[in-house]
Amino acid sequence: MNLAKISVNGQLTLPIEIRKRLDVKGGDKVLFLENPNGEIVISNAKDMTVEKAE
Repeated sequence: MNLAKISVNGQLTLPIEIRKRLDVKGGDKVLFLENPNGEIVISNAKDMTVEKAE
């Protein structure tokens, strides 16, 4: 399990293990998606762009 803290400015730092799994680096974008059951999923935005193009 990984824990992240939200700053007073609303910024979130993703733990290194999560950044590696998502293959994201500084400056990359991530998507926050809500499943029908209300669960929030974080995804690499470039991966979603490729999926939508197919």
